[in-house]
Amino acid sequence: MKKYINPIGAGVILGIALFISFIIAGQGMGASGAFARATAQIAYTIDPDFANNAYAGKYLKSGNALINWTVIEVIGIFIGGFISALIAKRIKPEITRAPNYSKTKRLIFAFLGGVLVAIGTRLARGCTSGQALDGAAAMSVGAWIFMLAAFGAGFLVAFLFKNQWKGFK
Repeated sequence: MKKYINPIGAGVILGIALFISFIIAGQGMGASGAFARATAQIAYTIDPDFANNAYAGKYLKSGNALINWTVIEVIGIFIGGFISALIAKRIKPEITRAPNYSKTKRLIFAFLGGVLVAIGTRLARGCTSGQALDGAAAMSVGAWIFMLAAFGAGFLVAFLFKNQWKGFK
């Protein structure tokens, strides 16, 4: 198993990728729109009348909601992550959990957390990568406030729940 990449080096690579994204695609690397587009396409496939939906219909105007920069980006993220894990020999199917959590309880909490994040992402009109990376690169005051609040909340939650993970290896 190889060591993780240096965080500063990873940040530089991410910054370069973000810069290239702005130059080539004319937009940043936010990814939540891909899931909204996929949902719209699936719903449209089941019921073509879904194209008349006021919210999701906008994704279907081009004919296929999946032919879009963010969808291709997310597919690339999955493929790139898998290739990276293969190269680093880090593929190990497992469910990481605290000692006092069953696998079922861990999966339920992970699913519910994902649902809450997805709802929050759509309400905020963008994901954390869109808010923090793209917004901060554009020097958006709101993005900087969000980023500081998100990291602050993360540290607070980690502090409050650290005892649940005692004994974790």
